[in-house]
Amino acid sequence: MSSVHLVRGRRWLGWYNSPGSYYVAKKYGVLAKSRVWDGLYPGVNVDPTTMLELDGKVGPRYVAAHSGTRMEKTGHLAYLLTSHYSDLEVDEVIPDPSAKSEAHITIASLEEFKEFEGYPKLPADHLSPFDPVAIVPIAFSVGASVMCAIFGDWYCFAMIMLGVICNGVSCFVIGSGVLKIKQPNPSPHSPPGDGVLFNAPGSRVVLLKGSEKIVSSITRGRFYLEYESQSQYHDIGYSSVALTMQFLLQLFIVPQGQLFGQIMFLSSLGISWIFNAYLASVDREDLQKRILMRVLLQKPTFRTVALPKWTSLVVFAAVYLQAKPEGTRGLLEQLIPNDTAVWRTVKSAVVEAIERNEDPSAIVAERNLDYLDKRERGLLEDMMKQASIGYNAGKDFKL
Repeated sequence: MSSVHLVRGRRWLGWYNSPGSYYVAKKYGVLAKSRVWDGLYPGVNVDPTTMLELDGKVGPRYVAAHSGTRMEKTGHLAYLLTSHYSDLEVDEVIPDPSAKSEAHITIASLEEFKEFEGYPKLPADHLSPFDPVAIVPIAFSVGASVMCAIFGDWYCFAMIMLGVICNGVSCFVIGSGVLKIKQPNPSPHSPPGDGVLFNAPGSRVVLLKGSEKIVSSITRGRFYLEYESQSQYHDIGYSSVALTMQFLLQLFIVPQGQLFGQIMFLSSLGISWIFNAYLASVDREDLQKRILMRVLLQKPTFRTVALPKWTSLVVFAAVYLQAKPEGTRGLLEQLIPNDTAVWRTVKSAVVEAIERNEDPSAIVAERNLDYLDKRERGLLEDMMKQASIGYNAGKDFKL
């Protein structure tokens, strides 16, 4: 049921006698909102989009380079984007003989968003194609009911057909929601939305280059389902009642049938269970990523770079983004929260280096470092080496 909005024609292919009707009724019955529904199906009334796992995942932190935006957590689309980039192969390695490449950054160049046909409704041609395997449980359930009728077992015939009808109607009702995308609407005069997504220092970073419109769509946009029955969802409540009645009637009436009919009934459940297991094996997140990359981002260009250390990665990002001094300083503070004399020196040198278009090591060489002891100077030397690697890589790198 969770993939009903991601596979073309899936809402029309639920006409088979499926096991687990009571579980499905309990799970989706909480979507219906009224005192009656809350009494029948107690629980927290959640949004259908979250229930069907099309929203609700928490994305990484986001730091903007130009607008000053800081987000401790982003939304579902940012989660999908970073998950998509997390397993990409490295395109370029910035060498350092003294250290192994430990930090990875993916640079995503996002084109200006163009409204697609039917916007904000997501086009069906980007959903997963129709799977002909869905015909198997339908054909078997109908065939099993026909065999029961031929052998005169009307109890099992009726119960198989009841399962077919209840499951088909429920799949149709839950699948009737229209999958759309919701985006923020920033001012056309907003600065570029360039920034970085990251979970914690040391994690893989995604650097976003694009307008505020497209970047904010990633950080604050989301998928959502629109139903004609919202916000009460009474039709989902009725289908849940039908599934509950199916469970109770099959529980008491199937034992009244003949042995052959009971075998046909159990066989239809077995085939349907195998098909449901097949559907559950489909990676729904992968389907959502495909929609995100093809529809919203319209196939962005990207490259993944490996750098020796986290420090070189941060400096690389700062140089590549080319923000104003206050923006660069804010970016460095978020990505390197360390507040010691050495790190303050490193960060101030990087900010000045970007502003003056000089190597950070040259900036530090001009300063009086008497306030640092021998150990701190050694650490500073190590950090400035990494800063220089990141600075030069950022200056030379072209997407």
